[in-house]
Amino acid sequence: MWTPLQFSLLIIPLACVFGQHSDMDIVMSCTRYKKSVFEETISYGFLLPGAPIESRVIDNCRSYTPLIVGGHPAQPREFPHTARLGRRQDLFSRTDWFCGGVLISERFVLTAAHCLESEKGEVNVVRLGELDFDTYEDDAAPRDYIVSGYVIHPGYEDPQYYHDIGLIKLMEDVIFDLYKHPACLPFQDERSSDSFIAVGWGSTGPALKPSAKLLKVKLEQYRDGVCKKLLTRQLEEFPRGFDASNQICVGSEMARDTCNGDSGGPLLIYHQKYPCMYHVVAITSAGLSCGTPGIPGIYTRVYPYLNWITRTIAKF
Repeated sequence: MWTPLQFSLLIIPLACVFGQHSDMDIVMSCTRYKKSVFEETISYGFLLPGAPIESRVIDNCRSYTPLIVGGHPAQPREFPHTARLGRRQDLFSRTDWFCGGVLISERFVLTAAHCLESEKGEVNVVRLGELDFDTYEDDAAPRDYIVSGYVIHPGYEDPQYYHDIGLIKLMEDVIFDLYKHPACLPFQDERSSDSFIAVGWGSTGPALKPSAKLLKVKLEQYRDGVCKKLLTRQLEEFPRGFDASNQICVGSEMARDTCNGDSGGPLLIYHQKYPCMYHVVAITSAGLSCGTPGIPGIYTRVYPYLNWITRTIAKF
C-alpha cells in the first residue's frame, strides 16, 4: 500500500447463501449479519417471587472515526470483512501473501479472477481478522482458513482484465464476531457515489514490500472518458478499452491509490442505515501506475455480477 494506499495495479496482476437472487435476499442477508454481530438481547426483572422476566435488544452498531484524507492504518475491527489471500506449500511452510479479498458470507470470499491463479500458484489459504502482520500485540483476531475451491467468472480470459472477478469457498464456515463478518453486497448501482474507501496490505510504493499494516484510503470516481483515454494503448490487457458497464474508474488527484498486492481487495461505501457496516461495490483489478496523482485505477464493479454471485454460491 502506498502511503496513501497507493494500490493502482500496474497493468500486471497485483497480485451467504442467498438462493435465487433478488434485491430483497441481499438486503435481508445484510440485516442478518448486522443483527448476529452487533445486537445483544439483555434479560432483566425485579428481584421478587414470580416477577416477570423481560428483555430488550441493545444495538452496538456504531460508526468509526470518519475517514481522513490520505492513506492511514485501519482501526481495530474497522474492516472485519477484509481478507488476505495466499499460498502455502504445506502445513509447516511460510505463506506467500499476494492478493486481497472480501468476505461476503459464512463461507465465501469475493476477489479478482487474476488473483486465483497467480504466478505464485493457486490460492489455498485465506486470512481473516488480521490487522498488523508484524505483531501479535494488536487488537486483532487473525485466523487462517483453508480454501476448498474457487470459481473464476466464465467471461474472464487472461491476460485481459474484463470480468476480473471470482469467488473462493472456504473449507469451513466463518463464525461471525466483531473481528470477522461480511461486507454487504450492493443494494443498487454504485455509480451515483462520488467517493469510496479502499483497503489492503499492498505495497506503499513501486518496488516496495507489502504493508504489514492494513491501510485505508479515500478515493474518488473519475469520468469514464478518463480511463478510456488511458487504456487506448493497453491492447493486450484491454483490447476493447474501458468497459463502463462492468468497470469503474477510481483514483485521486493526490498521491493516493492502490498498488501491488491490493488486487482483489474491496472498494467500499458506507451502509446508509447501519453505521458499522459497508457495501463492497467494486473489486481492485488493474491500473496504470501506483499513486501517480490524476491517474486512476480500474476496478471491477460488483452490482452487474450479483446474479452470477448468488447463483454460484447457491450451487457451489
